[in-house]
Amino acid sequence: MIYLILAILCSTGVFVAMRLFERFRLDNHQALMWNYVFATTTGFLMCKQFDTVPQLVAEPWFGLSLLTGFWFIFTYLLMAASTQRSGVTVTSLSSKLSVVLPTLAGVVLFHETLGLVPVLGIVLALVALVLVVGGKGDAAKGDAKHCVSTSVKELSFSLLPILIFFGTGTGDILMKLTERRNASDDMGFMIAFIYLIAMLFGLVLVGFDLIRGKSKWGWKNALGGIVLGIINFFSTYFVYKSMRLFDNVVLFPIYNIGVVCLTALSGWLLFKEKLTWKNYLGLAIAIIAVLLITAKP
Repeated sequence: MIYLILAILCSTGVFVAMRLFERFRLDNHQALMWNYVFATTTGFLMCKQFDTVPQLVAEPWFGLSLLTGFWFIFTYLLMAASTQRSGVTVTSLSSKLSVVLPTLAGVVLFHETLGLVPVLGIVLALVALVLVVGGKGDAAKGDAKHCVSTSVKELSFSLLPILIFFGTGTGDILMKLTERRNASDDMGFMIAFIYLIAMLFGLVLVGFDLIRGKSKWGWKNALGGIVLGIINFFSTYFVYKSMRLFDNVVLFPIYNIGVVCLTALSGWLLFKEKLTWKNYLGLAIAIIAVLLITAKP
């Protein structure tokens, strides 16, 4: 149970740390790149055994780990933008409602049966997502040009949680596939390698930003990366460990509901995020949806 509790705490810490990027005016790309540098370093320091290059390439999870590493940084870039635009509550809820996707993948890929109750949960999850994303309040009225530009910005911000919904769900599927292909008791090396791949993509991204003059190098971004990187690694590590200790029907409801509720509490206490009645209703429906989706037949 301790692994599951730590996974919830660390996952909540990831959202809070990303929200602080904006407060301290950190460059998202540089901070996320440093995050993967320190996550990779933490992972390799924890490794009990290391693969040689031929052993690494021969691992059944090698190909998937390349895709997973890329998907990690892609999803975290979306999360960083969404936590700063839509808040930690909306972002965390969108990511946790993505439990819909690995549930559907279980039916398609692993031939699991999906009863009427989980189907109802999937429908409720989509309703909750609409309420949370669209419940931030009515836009202030103004002149026509202002309304058009504001609507475009609001549309782009509203799409972020939806993209996170699909991005996180796909990432969960990739994590489950890599976990199933890793027969070793020590998953530290695999996790560290996944973060190494994400770090390489991050280096390329930051390099392009610097070359195009889109950003300037700042060492303070490394400080934010240290905090996020350590929390990020242990978040993934504890989720992987929990996958081997709990059945999915126990793990996913506790983990997802725990992160959503704790993140909402953090957003209210730390960042004074205000929620409308639609947000509260969406949060309540989301909890019911996750329980229904992961309920035993």
